[in-house]
Amino acid sequence: MRGLRLRSAFGASLIVTGLALYACGGDDGGVLPPSGGEPETGAQPATNVGADTGDGLIVRDSATDVADATLLSPTFVYRDINQVLGTGQSLSVGAVGVPTLSLAQPYDNTMFVTGVLAGGTGLTSFKPLIEGSVETLSTSFASLVTKLARDVVLVGQPAGKTSHEMLISAHGIGGTPYVGLKKGTAAYANGLAQAQAGHDLALAAGKTHVVRAVTNVHGESDSQTGNPSYEANLLEWQSSYETDVKAITGQAEGIPMLHSQFSSWTRLAGLPTTSIIPAAQLAAHANAPGRIVLVGAKYHLPYVADGVHLTNEGYRHMGEDYAKVYRRVILEGKPWEPVRPKTVTRVGAMITVKMHVPAPPLVIDTTLVSDPGNKGFEWAGGAETIASVAVSGADTVVVTLSAAPAAGGRLRYAFTGTSGALGGPTTGARGNLRDSDATPSRNGYPLYNWCVHFDQAVP
Repeated sequence: MRGLRLRSAFGASLIVTGLALYACGGDDGGVLPPSGGEPETGAQPATNVGADTGDGLIVRDSATDVADATLLSPTFVYRDINQVLGTGQSLSVGAVGVPTLSLAQPYDNTMFVTGVLAGGTGLTSFKPLIEGSVETLSTSFASLVTKLARDVVLVGQPAGKTSHEMLISAHGIGGTPYVGLKKGTAAYANGLAQAQAGHDLALAAGKTHVVRAVTNVHGESDSQTGNPSYEANLLEWQSSYETDVKAITGQAEGIPMLHSQFSSWTRLAGLPTTSIIPAAQLAAHANAPGRIVLVGAKYHLPYVADGVHLTNEGYRHMGEDYAKVYRRVILEGKPWEPVRPKTVTRVGAMITVKMHVPAPPLVIDTTLVSDPGNKGFEWAGGAETIASVAVSGADTVVVTLSAAPAAGGRLRYAFTGTSGALGGPTTGARGNLRDSDATPSRNGYPLYNWCVHFDQAVP
């Protein structure tokens, strides 16, 4: 059998001649056969999930595999200073993220003299990027991007173009919904001031400059108000930044918004068990490919005692999660898909979900995230219950119900939490499905991609 070449997220290649099977659920977690073969009688038509913009799954035949030196996007234009703006609410500014961890700059990444949380005035010079009174995602994000650029993506590029120096500036405000952060607000004006200052200082120093992306960590306040327009708000937000920043810098490059689902709604006011916002965050990603980019969920990260904010380690880990996506979207010029449903089919009581998988194979992991029941999957339809959950092959999950439903229903994952429960890997709304991403963390974290929160129709 000719093997498949699987390229890991770090660029290494592995040759395999068969794909292992993984299983869970039930008492014995029986192993399922690989998907494929002749269609079974009574199979329901597949439900396609969102926009298929190119699977994060990278599977290459050895005849068409490419060298690591060609990972860089052919349309990528080198700049001396690569700025990323950061918006959102409290998790975007490292609330309660103490003590600070990132107190040294390992590369040549910078911030304004006013700090990571830069504000809109006094932006008169740059200094090395480190964290201030709290740990935000900023330093770990930039450091891993630069490491991956130097060690992997930019290897073999011309002299003077083998690194990727970043300028990071944040302007989020804790406890603030979209209406308090969008265009026309003081926070948004601070973001534009940071883009303008970054551009002006770079040109004054004889350097080239570009704004590559906006990072966004948000959703809690709009969850509390039940904002039904949040998906549209995200698209408007990204469009505003792209239009206004391009007018400042004159750049041709687009400015995607990298964001993540919030996972701690069970601790918000009223202690709800569900939230509409994670679904809106996923829908924005699926319906605006390349503009709104969903990094993933946040239930795998550690939270402080309030169950809403991350620990200092949690913020640092989150920064590295964002860095991996920046590498793929900005440096490699490829679409990013988190672990999420791609197609859903049903044959009787068996629901088969083919997933987008950035780094196969899929794994059920009850060690890093505890099992909330049925590995995080829920069935909403008739009176049927979930009998087992199993991973079959590299990118497929099979959920078997107790009986065949009379009609379709909905398959949900990490959807319903326990009222009042703390967010996080052992208490919050969560699930156990992840990929096998081997990207090396600078801080010792396992940088797997965990399945996003979803609520998917089943035929």
